[in-house]
Amino acid sequence: MSKRYIYKKKIYIFLAYLIDFLGFLLYRPFSFLRKQPAGMAVEKILVIEFAHIGDVLAITPALNILRKKFPESLITVAVAPWAKDILAGNPDVDEIMVYETPWFERSKRPGFSFGQARNFIRILRSKKFDMAIDLRGDIRNIFFMKLSGARKRIGYSFSGAGFLLTDIMEFDVEKRQDKHQVEHNINFVLSIKEGNTCEPVSPALKLFLSKEDRDYADSIFKSENIKSGDFLIAVHPGAGTATKRWMPERFSSLIEEILKKYKAKILLVGGKGEADLLKLPAADGDLINLTGKTSIKQLAAILDRCNLFIGGDSGVMHIAEAQNIPVIAIWGGQNKPGHWKPLSKGAVVIHKEVYCSPCGLIECKTLKCLGAISVEDILGIVDEHIRNLPGYKDLIK
Repeated sequence: MSKRYIYKKKIYIFLAYLIDFLGFLLYRPFSFLRKQPAGMAVEKILVIEFAHIGDVLAITPALNILRKKFPESLITVAVAPWAKDILAGNPDVDEIMVYETPWFERSKRPGFSFGQARNFIRILRSKKFDMAIDLRGDIRNIFFMKLSGARKRIGYSFSGAGFLLTDIMEFDVEKRQDKHQVEHNINFVLSIKEGNTCEPVSPALKLFLSKEDRDYADSIFKSENIKSGDFLIAVHPGAGTATKRWMPERFSSLIEEILKKYKAKILLVGGKGEADLLKLPAADGDLINLTGKTSIKQLAAILDRCNLFIGGDSGVMHIAEAQNIPVIAIWGGQNKPGHWKPLSKGAVVIHKEVYCSPCGLIECKTLKCLGAISVEDILGIVDEHIRNLPGYKDLIK
């Protein structure tokens, strides 16, 4: 029963079956009245991705293919407020729409607003989209696509409401985590029947920086007395969920050991307050706390000038990945590393197999997966990375 749907809880599986049963019973018999005209023009395309920073970055290679398939079409991407900067300046996107989805909000958890949803749907309908795409496979996105009035609606059916789609993409739910999400997204767009025939593109994530973003990084570096020849290691101690966060005391110990061994400067990065739990060593200016001081693009401009990034499975890690700097990813057991691992050159994933992973949990009392990763495990990878650099002896204290 669960192989048809992505859900693990039986109640969700039952509800998805019920929605599909009623939908196909009441809606599908009249679908012949709503058939698309042959050879319909695709002038306006809607792409929906309301999830988090990493999810939006993961669709950027697919958006590049979509632009090549439909070079003359207007491409609109609907995202949540926290992710809109990810697509700013992207030449594959003509318009960014913003809608705050409470089901993906991690901090204030606002309630669902029918008024906001109604206004968003009204704006969607006014755009008169020809095609709508949901790369995520989210039942809520499917309803939004239907309510947008788009004549062609393409997506997965594994969350339910497949009867509202005009084109259902095939998907093996059991093997979802056996392939990287970026690859799923690329294959999805390549499989769209309409448009130009395209070849696969690079899976590299795309994030476009402005002169203002780089100028801000310059100002930060100047104010913190960071020079062009300094060896910079960015450390992000946070993550979106507790099951992805390595222990704060181990981050503190790792930072202390790195500063003892190497002539490096460590930049703590991330959201406001993410460094508060760390007991940080006195480092005479070699440890610089930038958490909460940057926007997404400003952070990307800073990471672009770093020599190494260390952190967990998070949006910040994917921003570092998009800058193509070496990444050391500290990976727990919430999902398989192969599904979301960084694809940047020189990336290394530190992961310990435990019997309960992948678990998909947001909270965990034991965190055996992350608990099995020691400071020495990470420090060993840092040592190896630095030893492979030309002139590495100059970095040793």
